[in-house]
Amino acid sequence: MPATSQPASATDAAANSATPTLAPNAARHDAQHSIAFFREASPYIRQHRGKVFVIAFSGEVIQLGNFRRLIQDIAISAALGARLVLVHGSRPQIDERLGSRQHPITFQHDIRVSDQAALRAAQESCGYIRIMLENMLGFALAQPGLSDNGLELSSGNFVTAKPLGVLDGVDYGFTGKIRRIRHAAIRTQLELDRIVLLSPLGYSPTGETYNLRYEQLALETAQALAADKLLFLDHTALHLPAAMTLAEARACSAQHSLLPQIVAALENKVGRVHLLDATIDGTLLMELYTRSGSGSMIAANASETTRPASTDDISGILEIIRPLEQTGTLVRRSRQQLELEIDNFLVTVLDRQVIGCAALYNTDDPTIGELACLAVDPAYRSASRGQQLLQAVIQAARTQHKQRLILLTTQTTDWFREQGFVAGEIEDLPEAKKTLYNFKRNSKVCVLTL
Repeated sequence: MPATSQPASATDAAANSATPTLAPNAARHDAQHSIAFFREASPYIRQHRGKVFVIAFSGEVIQLGNFRRLIQDIAISAALGARLVLVHGSRPQIDERLGSRQHPITFQHDIRVSDQAALRAAQESCGYIRIMLENMLGFALAQPGLSDNGLELSSGNFVTAKPLGVLDGVDYGFTGKIRRIRHAAIRTQLELDRIVLLSPLGYSPTGETYNLRYEQLALETAQALAADKLLFLDHTALHLPAAMTLAEARACSAQHSLLPQIVAALENKVGRVHLLDATIDGTLLMELYTRSGSGSMIAANASETTRPASTDDISGILEIIRPLEQTGTLVRRSRQQLELEIDNFLVTVLDRQVIGCAALYNTDDPTIGELACLAVDPAYRSASRGQQLLQAVIQAARTQHKQRLILLTTQTTDWFREQGFVAGEIEDLPEAKKTLYNFKRNSKVCVLTL
């Protein structure tokens, strides 16, 4: 996928008005990147308008130096029409207050044991964070071009909770678990074009307050609202594939602290979760509005298939092959050429998105087929998808009674040899293919006997 850069927000432009003016070439280059971003983002803007996204971030994320820019990006997403529910954490802020009072900080199984002092620290922390977020979001939403939408921030008593109780002999005190999310009240606020802010506190009908885990609050809220997306922003770097199935996430669960909870939620509550590294500037906008995204998407019931392509798949194929054409890995194909040749293509589709393609062409020798244009979206190159596409082409060639499969490649010879192809010569090509061989391109010939 082509790399795109995040355009600066209006607030940043105002804040940096004293910076020296860019040279004409640099300014033109920056503008071209911005144009590319908006062209890529436009279909996602349409798709996300009116959709409900739950965005959760830890207390550590709030302490990051780029947190204000993240809030600006949240405001931009709301202005573009997404309906947002924000869920924040507060663990380090609570720890700081307890530490300043020299009060013990107690956890069991990574769950805080909340006595009266810990509950008070939680209430103070959530109150402080809520005021800070209301201030930041209020400022971001008041920027020119955003305030016209009438966007406002709403927070309140949307969560009913009960005590976690005694587990394995440990009394968790005022640590609670969620009894009910008042989803109808939240939806009413969203329909009024308000961003809803949830703090990790729940209230009982008897007047008690309970300290909640923000992760569980986000998961339960996404389920209750049937949210279209649930996004977790964490302060730690991700070393995970861009897309994972539930089984793959289970296998990686030791690699990130949030994965075990995400896996449990995917098994029981939500359909998919996006995990993002909040230290990356623009990560939220890239995940929501670019094809490559920025984080890792884990889906419980991802529907993936390899099938013959149709004209509806052409745009998806072009998005995958254009970057490879620009580097010279693939020969350039126009949209018109793809329309004429679409019957030769197979595509791998994940949740209605084309993530891979390959073509099988006939040659003037009916016993020889040509493999071409095998490509997989970089975000989905895990799980041996390239090999799966190749096997689908091989099966199609055998169905057509081909005896050999040939291909021309400039940069992927080693990979094809690993799949069983052997080095060939120009003389191994069918006659018509020899005539068309581009000596300037100097492609290597690879042959597979079927």
